[in-house]
Amino acid sequence: MARRSRVNVEEEDTELNMTPMLDVVFILLIFFIVTSVFVKTPGIDPLKPEATLEKSMDPTILIAVNELNEVWIDKRPYDVSEIRPVIQSMKDENPKAEAAIIGDKNAEAGVVMEIQNMLQDMNIRTLVSTN
Repeated sequence: MARRSRVNVEEEDTELNMTPMLDVVFILLIFFIVTSVFVKTPGIDPLKPEATLEKSMDPTILIAVNELNEVWIDKRPYDVSEIRPVIQSMKDENPKAEAAIIGDKNAEAGVVMEIQNMLQDMNIRTLVSTN
């Protein structure tokens, strides 16, 4: 007569090790944060004069001038005398920065020219958007 063993064999609990998966997720998260490009808008959409566009542009610094001659950068209004440090900090973030000045149709040309001269003094390639 065969005897059955009454010794209880405990089943092993199997667990998944989540550490490698979390490492991959964090690496992907860091990759997407580092490679993402943040679009900065001036904060207003001025009425622009009509002109033909010779080439497409992809500026990293957008500056808008409205009909009241207010200068808008990153959704904040500035006086012309206040924008040099703001633009310098943007250039420090991206040394190859290009700027676009979006002037309102009724804005004074002198304000736009003053901003353009300031950007050129800072060695920033400048485009004046008209459409």
